[in-house]
Amino acid sequence: MKHFIGICDHILADSVGKPGKRTFKIYAKSNDGILTIWMEKDSLFQIGISLAQFIATNSEPVSKSKFSSLKVEISSIRDLEFRTEDISLSHEPDSDIFTVFSSGYIRDDQFVDSSFSFSRELAGQLSKQILKVVSSGRKPCFLCGIPLNPESAHICVKLNGYSVKSNSNT
Repeated sequence: MKHFIGICDHILADSVGKPGKRTFKIYAKSNDGILTIWMEKDSLFQIGISLAQFIATNSEPVSKSKFSSLKVEISSIRDLEFRTEDISLSHEPDSDIFTVFSSGYIRDDQFVDSSFSFSRELAGQLSKQILKVVSSGRKPCFLCGIPLNPESAHICVKLNGYSVKSNSNT
């Protein structure tokens, strides 16, 4: 099943759960539907970093053409929620529109390819929001960078197995 909700007017990155046990998602809404994609923290982080780097290194085109939407059979489902197994990001330079492609299983037997598009302005907002959500978890060890668990001592490889006390409550 293919699911494209068009150009979004609202995109949100969020996490659910306590630091160390969080699950991450992107919520996208357009006139054609709502898409909620659950993913790993690293996947969300890569999208945020990729958007930030692209926007910082590529200027907005002087004249934009109309966005040519995807030529795919669209499912009749308006609202879709699933956990992604594969996610990627593309940019159409002529229209300056970004598109996120994602695939995974709704249930054990129903595979879905989904996508949604958005403007450069929303891309900048989404990137900042993603980086804020991702960084709001556990503080990293100042030596090795591994997230500290506030409930136990961290055995740091940089200290040859000696523990580092965590005073992180987030």
